[in-house]
Amino acid sequence: MDAKSTFMRCGAGRADITPPVGTPMGGFANRLMPCQGARDRLSARALFLHTADASALIITLDALAVNPARTQQLRDIAVRVGGVAGVQADHIQITCSHTHSGVDLAGLRLRADIARINRINDYFDHVCAAVRDAVGAACADTAPATLGLGTMPFVIGRNRRLRPGHANVTDLERSQGENIDQALTVLRFTHAERSTPIATLFQIACHPVCLGPENVFASGDFAGIAAQLVEAHTGAPALFLNGAAGNVTPLIGRGSSYDATRGLAQTLADAVYAIDLHPEPAELRCSSPTVAQLPLSCRFTNDDDIDRQAMWLLGQKTEFPSWPSVVAGWQSRMRSQLAAGQLPATIDIPLSATRIGGTTFVFAGAELFNEYQLWQPPNARLVSYANGECCYVPTSAALASGGYEVTTSPVFYGLPCAPGEDAELVLLDAIHRASRL
Repeated sequence: MDAKSTFMRCGAGRADITPPVGTPMGGFANRLMPCQGARDRLSARALFLHTADASALIITLDALAVNPARTQQLRDIAVRVGGVAGVQADHIQITCSHTHSGVDLAGLRLRADIARINRINDYFDHVCAAVRDAVGAACADTAPATLGLGTMPFVIGRNRRLRPGHANVTDLERSQGENIDQALTVLRFTHAERSTPIATLFQIACHPVCLGPENVFASGDFAGIAAQLVEAHTGAPALFLNGAAGNVTPLIGRGSSYDATRGLAQTLADAVYAIDLHPEPAELRCSSPTVAQLPLSCRFTNDDDIDRQAMWLLGQKTEFPSWPSVVAGWQSRMRSQLAAGQLPATIDIPLSATRIGGTTFVFAGAELFNEYQLWQPPNARLVSYANGECCYVPTSAALASGGYEVTTSPVFYGLPCAPGEDAELVLLDAIHRASRL
């Protein structure tokens, strides 16, 4: 290989984003208290990659989710800091681990009080400063790097919709969801001259909900803890990318102890730094961002339509004590949007892709069901919770089954309803187009 195909320039940085006591935590509508401290530190991490053909920046946050507006703010910061290094806004990916013991930067709860909003805004200011520091470190200290890729099965989760008692699952959804893509993908960037690690990128699909709603201490859950353990082993930043985890929950169960959560993280970290790696060409390509416009499964033409849907939603079985107030907030929002002629007809999912070596990562701003990963070629990896969080995207079979991800979760996203039956084909086509680099 010539020098161009052997090395890419690489730099990585990390900064602390642990929320202070009193910051509202996201992920569970039935968690009634704000952050009371920290089990482990939360981080913003940045990975800068550069070749003669492209420059890319991947930013990961130990957070539940981030909305499109805040994604743009973080991109603007990254461009200002990394502009000298050739970073373009379209080639910046901002992803969240989706830890349910972090902060919701997407605003997924309706009717939030002013005090809560102000607390989260103050925290976001801290996140912005941390991203600036992490990106600055990544772009300022780069070195020629070789790339190693490893993949292996790692059984971490199960399809939570197939658990006993979820009787509404249709035979089609059950047959499609019996298998889970649990491939662990690891990319390691090594200093070409010193043979020391510069960064590790690892990806697997699973909800970080080992620590349940009763936990009121900030934590990266299994994902963030595993990243810290890899960092302690390698001495270099480790970035976690979550996959198509919309219907995947950890095998150890939600509401596990911190010791059990840390045990799962240790097992994952052991696999990350012990995985067999093979050299990859130093190729880097980035797609232009696109949007998958998923048609909705409903259409409200007057207030009565909205009121009937609100009554139906109130009759659904949920575990959320605040469900009536959440539905009331949704009802008011839908009425206002209808009056202003602003009710959406589609759910717009941001998509973009970055190919590193022979692996293409497709970044999607949604909680994709795991089946979407199973329907991809082996060298294409879906990354959820990226560049803005929009909704769950179930399969057509899951739409027929109903359940939280389909029937009630759109309320938390401020959406009229779930994607329609055609959404599956629309999304698969959009992913295919985005991944053609």
